[in-house]
Amino acid sequence: MSDESDTSVSITLGEALEEYLGTLAPEAHNNASPFVRRYVEHAGRDTVVASLTGARVESYAEGAIQLSDPAAPQRVAALKAWFQYLKKRSYVPKNYGVHIRLRRSAGRATAAHTVNEARIQMTAEGISNLQGELDKLEGEVPDLVKAISLAREDKDFRENAPLEAAREALAFNETRRREINATLRRAVAVDESGGADDRSAIGSIVQVTRLDNDRDMEYKLVSAREANASDRKISVESPVGKELLGRLPGDEVTVSVPSGVVQFRVTGVNKS
Repeated sequence: MSDESDTSVSITLGEALEEYLGTLAPEAHNNASPFVRRYVEHAGRDTVVASLTGARVESYAEGAIQLSDPAAPQRVAALKAWFQYLKKRSYVPKNYGVHIRLRRSAGRATAAHTVNEARIQMTAEGISNLQGELDKLEGEVPDLVKAISLAREDKDFRENAPLEAAREALAFNETRRREINATLRRAVAVDESGGADDRSAIGSIVQVTRLDNDRDMEYKLVSAREANASDRKISVESPVGKELLGRLPGDEVTVSVPSGVVQFRVTGVNKS
């Protein structure tokens, strides 16, 4: 006799769809049904829900949801609610609705939008690191494509774990390359000198003493996209980074953090 956990592992998209639609009020059912059914037909009614992945959902969204579609907002809302339901029912480990969003179509509209996009301030090191990561990802593409080709030689696609893994790896690579390219298009290297005085700026290394325990530490102030706690690189948008930006040696700052209130004294500012 199967229990609820067995059902959650084996339930198909078709079964989950009928269950989901049965929970909706008539008006919501009429609004959501066409969009969710189209997704289920695309993915396959007999597909086990637990086999879905973020990459597969994102791939569908890229092709099916465009800004030029008048029904795009309704489609996004319907699919987000659908994936939230699957997560709530524990049919999937994550809410794949995060991959459902409006995407601008290529062409003049995109070019015009790019001109008006806000610039992203980053350190020269951060821009260089992103470019290096992009070069590495682009260099991996031929091997990933080859891996998919080799895995396809196994004709039993239903149980072809290497093929699924190779597709996932390529999808991740493509997604990350898009993210980096979007950032680099808008990136502007900041003036890390921060002006004529000794005030901290993006790119500065700030030495501080925590006043409640006399512990000394240092942080490098960077943009949100460069933040890395393990390297002591903190975003100027974070609570600590925001308070340390524009400070001089000798300044004392008070920071509200989840654990309470912490006071620091700035003991040094090193600029590039």
